[in-house]
Amino acid sequence: MKGITWIFIILVGGYTFCYWDYHLSNYLFKRYCNEEGRTGQFIYERVALEDDYFMPIPKDKVELRRVDSSFFIDERRSLIDKHKLMQDFNISRQNKTVITSIGPILSYEKSIVRKSDEKVLSKSISLLNKKGWLSRKSILGTTVGDTCSKYKHITGLVVTKSEHSDLLGNTFYKY
Repeated sequence: MKGITWIFIILVGGYTFCYWDYHLSNYLFKRYCNEEGRTGQFIYERVALEDDYFMPIPKDKVELRRVDSSFFIDERRSLIDKHKLMQDFNISRQNKTVITSIGPILSYEKSIVRKSDEKVLSKSISLLNKKGWLSRKSILGTTVGDTCSKYKHITGLVVTKSEHSDLLGNTFYKY
């Protein structure tokens, strides 16, 4: 009987030792994701762009693959000229911030700022939970973690959608 008790204590203690940060990071991650205004896409001002901000969509498939797909707007009917846009607006890269080292839980933020008055036109924020030290030590090295925000597709399936991918299309429109 004593042997079974010790095996039980060792198993429970080993599990707790290995996975304590997994469970704590999941709890914190859920709390951060449900916090109002923590994640999502925030559009403060929509901007109409004149025709000179747009370029023709390449007909050649090879050239089309070279185009940064995030510069398509209006359901891929218009292509913003990246170089012209960058003269008047700053588009930040996805800045990574560690919210908590447990997990760790990371915040990724991207913003669009008008250069003339330094006004933030829009920003997008998403969170990533790496799910603890043991899951990051995966043999295959394929642990991705968990992200939020998540959206429901029309079919009812939960899909992860990056707020960052359509930030330009929700901030700018063709005049």
